[in-house]
Amino acid sequence: MVHGFVLTLFAAAILATAPFVLDHAEASGFNPRLVQQGWRAAAAGALASLALAVPVFTPDLWTAPARAVGINPDIALVHVPLPAQLLVAGAVLTGLVAGWRRGGPVVRDYRRALRVQLDRLERTSPVLDDVERGHPRLVIVEDTQPRLVLLPSRPPRVEVTTRALDLLKPEELNAVLTHMAGHLRRRDALWMTASEAMAEAFPRLRFFARWADHSAALAEKGADADVEGPIARANLRRALAKLSGPGQANGPFCPCFAWPQQRQAELDQTTRQPRLPRPPVAVAGLRALTAAAVVVPTLVVVSPHFLYL
Repeated sequence: MVHGFVLTLFAAAILATAPFVLDHAEASGFNPRLVQQGWRAAAAGALASLALAVPVFTPDLWTAPARAVGINPDIALVHVPLPAQLLVAGAVLTGLVAGWRRGGPVVRDYRRALRVQLDRLERTSPVLDDVERGHPRLVIVEDTQPRLVLLPSRPPRVEVTTRALDLLKPEELNAVLTHMAGHLRRRDALWMTASEAMAEAFPRLRFFARWADHSAALAEKGADADVEGPIARANLRRALAKLSGPGQANGPFCPCFAWPQQRQAELDQTTRQPRLPRPPVAVAGLRALTAAAVVVPTLVVVSPHFLYL
């Protein structure tokens, strides 16, 4: 029983404090990829803690299927009154159903939009070209709009129009593809969709709304950081200026060209004045907090007394 309260309190502490810690880290100039990892680890740790606490509070209910087929689980379970177990199970199921009804459309819209994009590309008879290992596959489409859209399919594709190829120099195109490869490595589209779905599913939990608000911007800053060197970042800034405008996709497929003026200013400032590294102690502290969000629930589970207290 103690473990259940520990996990629940730990999840509540994460949801209450993580937004303030991570907002301060972002405002203080920490590496955006590190802050991004912090948000994701905090969300995963809180949800894992809550999920692991449920069996502790409902021992008879979750072992009922085993007993129904004649298997008696050989574990010592704490006694929890059956009305309390039913109350916890009912609250969890109600929350899951309500959350899916509110957040499910976000996931369905994401999958539907991806399918529509891919179907449209298949009808255009694209030319495929593997640029280089670790980069997405180019899909070249005849179009007068300068469009360049990342599609996190399998294999991942980047739709680039002939007009965009006319506008971009080879080094500018390479900088954009390096940026997009960073999105793919960190699965930014899936995490952005997850944050938006959780924000819609549980609107009263401020953590998920803050996570959704920061997800796209941090994903862009993290991918910008993958473009190393002042020359490459200047190429990315020029490509951003050429491609920003009507015709670009928004949402999880490619927020790359959102906030064009702000992002160009940030890239220009970083090119002229490289960001100073954060103190090692501060970076280590943020990494420790990020690790704790995942490690603490794991330690509770592997404890030999997990189901005995």
